[in-house]
Amino acid sequence: MLRKQLGMLTSFLFLSAMAFVGFGCSDNRCCYDDCAPICEQPCRPACPAPCAPACAAPCRPYCPPPCEPVCPPCEPEPCCKPAIKCHYPPSNELRCFDYITVTGRNPRMCILGDQYPLDFDVKACDDVCDVVVTTHLPESVSLVKSQPEAQVEGRKLTWNFGSMSKGECRTAKVLVKCECEGEQCVCFCATATPVRFCSLICAKPILACHKCGPEEVCPGDPVNYTITVTNKGTCTAEKVLVTDNIPPELEHSSCLKTLTFELGCLEPCQSKTVNVCLTAIKRGKVCNTAVVSACNADSVSCQWCTCICCCDVDLVKTGPKEVAIGKNADYQLTLTNPGDKVLTDVVVTDYAPSSTSIVAANGASINGNQAVWKLRELKPGEKVNFNITLTTCTPGCFTNKATVTDCQNCNACSELTTRWKGRPALNVCIVDSDDPICIGERTTYTIDVVNQGSEADSNVVVTVKFPAGLKPLSVAGDSQGSISGQTVTFAPYANLRARQTIKYRVDAEAVSSGDSRVNVEVTSDAIKTPILQQESTIVN
Repeated sequence: MLRKQLGMLTSFLFLSAMAFVGFGCSDNRCCYDDCAPICEQPCRPACPAPCAPACAAPCRPYCPPPCEPVCPPCEPEPCCKPAIKCHYPPSNELRCFDYITVTGRNPRMCILGDQYPLDFDVKACDDVCDVVVTTHLPESVSLVKSQPEAQVEGRKLTWNFGSMSKGECRTAKVLVKCECEGEQCVCFCATATPVRFCSLICAKPILACHKCGPEEVCPGDPVNYTITVTNKGTCTAEKVLVTDNIPPELEHSSCLKTLTFELGCLEPCQSKTVNVCLTAIKRGKVCNTAVVSACNADSVSCQWCTCICCCDVDLVKTGPKEVAIGKNADYQLTLTNPGDKVLTDVVVTDYAPSSTSIVAANGASINGNQAVWKLRELKPGEKVNFNITLTTCTPGCFTNKATVTDCQNCNACSELTTRWKGRPALNVCIVDSDDPICIGERTTYTIDVVNQGSEADSNVVVTVKFPAGLKPLSVAGDSQGSISGQTVTFAPYANLRARQTIKYRVDAEAVSSGDSRVNVEVTSDAIKTPILQQESTIVN
């Protein structure tokens, strides 16, 4: 009895399951005729032909009307169709034991001749492979398109989704056109194979290096670099080492030419920085390169280039060392840019000494004792000359100064001292101490030479010539004298300064009567034509 009850229960569950999969099947078998009820009795003609309704149904009904003949009077009846009821809902779900769930949806109603969509959602309840979804279209619709494109065999559409991960969803859509009134029943089936996986991680550390520093420095300036190392890979970079090779234009405080920094391990997406402080020692463009390596990653390098340039300007003034007063002194200013940068808004100013005046300064604007030249720019290596002429009537040593300024604050100055020489002006005076005298008596001649000019004179020579009535006996003075017959000559006086007086003395004896005239001659480096002076002495 128990076996019988279990058998009945099993049959009931089987029939219930078959009734459920009427909308969808898991064994890939589906037939449109299976989706409609089947009538057990054949139908007899309901009415004679003349009594038949004027219009006929376009499609076979799912179940014919009762087979009892009904013959009302042969009068025309209106053609009216009863409302159609669906045997299945507009959406349904197929839960397969192959670890996937398929949900099918279509609109509740559509108009004859319109297109309507069939949507399928396929969800993996576990990791599966060989996922196949199949649907069978009814005879009363026509296929317009499918997305993704399905394999079509008659009215059968098949999608092969391959492998799916747990929780993954796929969608499929079919667009069909309704060709016949009535319920449009679509059945769909699905199969899948459960799978399991074993895996490992294949990773690689990838090092990236970036170096930055100043773009421009001057010789002697510090040069600070920052090296940033990043692991852009998928696993840890081990024993990361940074090597910085110092070029000859730079210098480290340790005097080492290669610096190394150990960074240890570097996790994925992790960055570490290294700071390097160097000093610029040579001009030019220098590129500093750092190499990053690891025991399990490829080496990379990064570079930064810095211009070690000098902002410099040079101003040289040339001109005469000595010029006689009243004459013109020509000076030349030479402006040079020996640096590496262009100088802009360059201004050169020449300051003439207060005791002098500017005669000419080509290209300059003159304001009092200042001459100013302006340049828009002075390129590296460019040289420009400026000329200025000065004069003065005042003797002395005067310094002429010039300066240069620019927008880069790269300034310079130059100066030159010129000695403005005056002219010596010698004056000679000779006086006798006793006049008149008698034969045999003596008299003394005093000779004064005065430089009345504004400049010293050199090698001043005094010569005294006596007549026959006087005989020179002895000499004395600021330079040594000698007597040769009737002529007394004093050694050259080396430097007779302005306003200075030198004195000489000659003692003479009268030897005959008469008007004796003593002549004095003075020459120097400045006075080539002798200055003559005469003194008369009466001898009784």
